[in-house]
Amino acid sequence: MDDEKGMELGGWSRNMAGDNRDEYDDDDVPFTKELDLSMDNVIVVDNLPVVPPEKVEKLAGILLKLYSKIGAIVEDGDYNGLHMPMDDEKGMSKGFAFIEFVDKKSAVMAVEQTDGHKLDKNHVFSVCRFPEFHRIVNVPDQYEAPQPPQYKERGNLREWLLDPKARDQYVIRYTDESEIYWNDTVDVKESDRLVFSRKKWTDTGHQWSPHGTYVVTFHRPGLRLWGGQNFEAAGRFMHNNVKLVDFSPCETYLVTVTWADRASDKEEENAIIIWDVRTGEKKRGFKNDGAKDKPVEPFKWSHDGKYFAKIADESIQVYSTEDFKLLDKKSFKLPGVKEFHWSPSQNIMAAFVPGSGDGQTPARVVLIEVPSRKELRQKNLFSVSDIQMHWHPDGTYLCVKVDRQKSKKTTTYSFELFRIKERDIPIEVLEIKDSVVAFAWEPKGHRFCLVHGEQPRPDISFYTMLKEGKAAVSLLKTLEKKPVNELFWSPMGHHIVLAGLKNLNGMLNFYNVDEMESMNEDEHFLCTDLVWDPTGRYVCTYVSAFRQPMENGYTIWNFAGRPQLRTAKDKFFQFLWRPRPPSLLTAKQEKEIRKQLAEYSQRYTEEDRKAKELAETAHLREREAKRKTFEEGEAIRKQLYMQWQEERRELRGCLTDDEDLYEFVEETFEEVLEVKEERI
Repeated sequence: MDDEKGMELGGWSRNMAGDNRDEYDDDDVPFTKELDLSMDNVIVVDNLPVVPPEKVEKLAGILLKLYSKIGAIVEDGDYNGLHMPMDDEKGMSKGFAFIEFVDKKSAVMAVEQTDGHKLDKNHVFSVCRFPEFHRIVNVPDQYEAPQPPQYKERGNLREWLLDPKARDQYVIRYTDESEIYWNDTVDVKESDRLVFSRKKWTDTGHQWSPHGTYVVTFHRPGLRLWGGQNFEAAGRFMHNNVKLVDFSPCETYLVTVTWADRASDKEEENAIIIWDVRTGEKKRGFKNDGAKDKPVEPFKWSHDGKYFAKIADESIQVYSTEDFKLLDKKSFKLPGVKEFHWSPSQNIMAAFVPGSGDGQTPARVVLIEVPSRKELRQKNLFSVSDIQMHWHPDGTYLCVKVDRQKSKKTTTYSFELFRIKERDIPIEVLEIKDSVVAFAWEPKGHRFCLVHGEQPRPDISFYTMLKEGKAAVSLLKTLEKKPVNELFWSPMGHHIVLAGLKNLNGMLNFYNVDEMESMNEDEHFLCTDLVWDPTGRYVCTYVSAFRQPMENGYTIWNFAGRPQLRTAKDKFFQFLWRPRPPSLLTAKQEKEIRKQLAEYSQRYTEEDRKAKELAETAHLREREAKRKTFEEGEAIRKQLYMQWQEERRELRGCLTDDEDLYEFVEETFEEVLEVKEERI
């Protein structure tokens, strides 16, 4: 079959070359350009159905319809870009075809997207480009083991953590530029802060891995990972038109997702793929249950990356990363389950099951342990119209915000607060009379904050889960009538930014929750996003061109609300802090460090002072060097001026260089080129 196909290939290529040369049979016509006979724009599609002549046209139509979606196919008179060889003796097709695209790029994409395409259960396409055919058919009969690839050292993928100044990094994207910077509050040049830059590095945006080891770039054929000191390529994952990327919490696995653009895409087995990050191995593919206009997060990961789960068929399907199969070969049956979330610190799922429409069956929140399937706690809720679940970042508490529709005009709000790490998981209820705009837990603490009341100036209330060291929910303070609609706690707790974004035009209140006082109030006009750095020392506000076409750029503030850097960028799209791995210190060690914070603060303040002095000295040295260069150039100019004095005076016909003694005479000469008369 391969020999027969090779003869057919050779004959077809020679015919095409011959057709081109027929135009130049006259020896008097020179070849101005050598003919390209590489055929890089042609693909070979094998494993097609063997059909009689009357069905060739139908099969060709199916192929052309499939491949015309990938790229433009050559059309020239009766030639439609497809050639399907026939076996004259048997009167049947030979089971393969050639398709000619307009360019090489389309041929490459066709191979990537359709090699392995299943036409039906008996015919799976084997596709390659024309130049690769000879390499395939000339494979020796005796196997020769390939040479193992040479090991390439990736370097230290966490090298940035060794920075002597303990600085963080961030990536920005504007127009088609991508840049990674050090966050340095000392007066340092932009060129000194710049770590890496590249034009057209990504098609859409960037994403960091959870520990900051890799940065992701998106491309049409798939995505790439970059890392190390110089951000070299660290992985490539071929998955066409990826729209969403998710890492397991420990960066062991990578999930790539494409939306369902067409109804047929929902049946695509590889719409969601899970990869091994280090080896690039595909672990498993899944269908995508979401749609283009309503995408859904494919999986939710447990805190340790051992399990990943999704809702399907009125149950929660939990998969194990040991074999990437359904845990114990069965789902967690929860008829009607609408939502679930993993605990950030334990393998516990909190699931919400709505009640019946007639109110006979209450809604319920269930806590389930994995893998034992033990139901740890259940709470029945009546007259529920909507709920939101909020896990504390440490997994200590779970808040369930419950909206109850008492009448068409009356809605009540309450918070069911679960104490997860206490015996029998007790629940406390907090009733709120006003509508709730926002809720946020304090990381590394026991407090939470509420925005409640009528917009645009609601109230902000701070609560604690511990009152005088005992388990009790109590109100700490309420700030009345503030222009706030979003809450942003520092990752270390203690400080919060009360922000009025979007329609409130970027009002910012930097608040110290320990002292219950505002440290500073400021504004970032038209601000669309706010993100804290991993240490909680700095916070960035920016105006993204995705949401607001004007005033694009970003501002970095310290935790007390003092601006450190303001940068304006046209078509500014994205700002992302580089995450840090979890701290290796125990809670006790962190507590000891906080006790000695004043001592450390003095040391670092002194280091900052020295760094500023050094920067100022460098700035003065730079100014002095520029002044010296200017003076040297001026001296050379004066020397040349004096050297050319005699020649200058000779040309001018006088002995003075005073420009004011010269008379400027302007003469205008006119010449009639043509005179034309017209009768009207």
